[in-house]
Amino acid sequence: MVEEEQFKNYCVIKTFGLKRADVAPYLKTGSVSVDYSEDCLDGTILVLNKDADEVEFHNTLDAITRAFGDKIYADCDCSLARRFVDVCREKGIKAVVAESLTGGMICSSIVDIPGASEVLSEGLITYTNAAKVRRLHVKLSTLETYGAVSKETAGEMTHGLLANRDVDLGIATTGCAGPESDEKGTPVGLAFVGVATRKGGKIYRLNLAGERNYIRRCVANAAMFYALKCAENGDKEN
Repeated sequence: MVEEEQFKNYCVIKTFGLKRADVAPYLKTGSVSVDYSEDCLDGTILVLNKDADEVEFHNTLDAITRAFGDKIYADCDCSLARRFVDVCREKGIKAVVAESLTGGMICSSIVDIPGASEVLSEGLITYTNAAKVRRLHVKLSTLETYGAVSKETAGEMTHGLLANRDVDLGIATTGCAGPESDEKGTPVGLAFVGVATRKGGKIYRLNLAGERNYIRRCVANAAMFYALKCAENGDKEN
């Protein structure tokens, strides 16, 4: 473990969706050292200044920021959930979550953070098709035509969440975590994340590989990252 205190300067840059190969051109040792670690798509770039001057250190930081700006969610050592709660509190955003394959992971990570009660309104685990229809008003015809793991279902899940007029931001997940495919033959690792406000929303498609709980954690992190970006953009109805 690196003892960061022995260096004059250091910076932690938190990222989402990067692999070590993406960061490889910037990894180095020397007067400025750069290292990278990643856990279920949640990444940490550690930049250490051993004995370089300030110019070299900040040039390194600037290069990394320019390269990965859209993938960076914090310039300090914090979690996705911590950043999400902080941004939503600052902007007065109330969130509601519907989880299928993630089974409560998103809500649990939010509730881990002090102040979560100001942000999270409620969470639903709509694991079966029947629950999606009953609790979120997903159309049965959508499930029959496209399947539970589809952009269409994810979109209707988020739309159903926003039927609650007391909330501003809806987050939904659906996917196939394996180890076997579903009755529709959905590929293991295929997942969709829906994030929406009353101004509109987006559906994100993920194609993941790995064991069941790795896939689930990746999807939960993805949902948190995309919801954070939505919150940062101020996509709240006035």
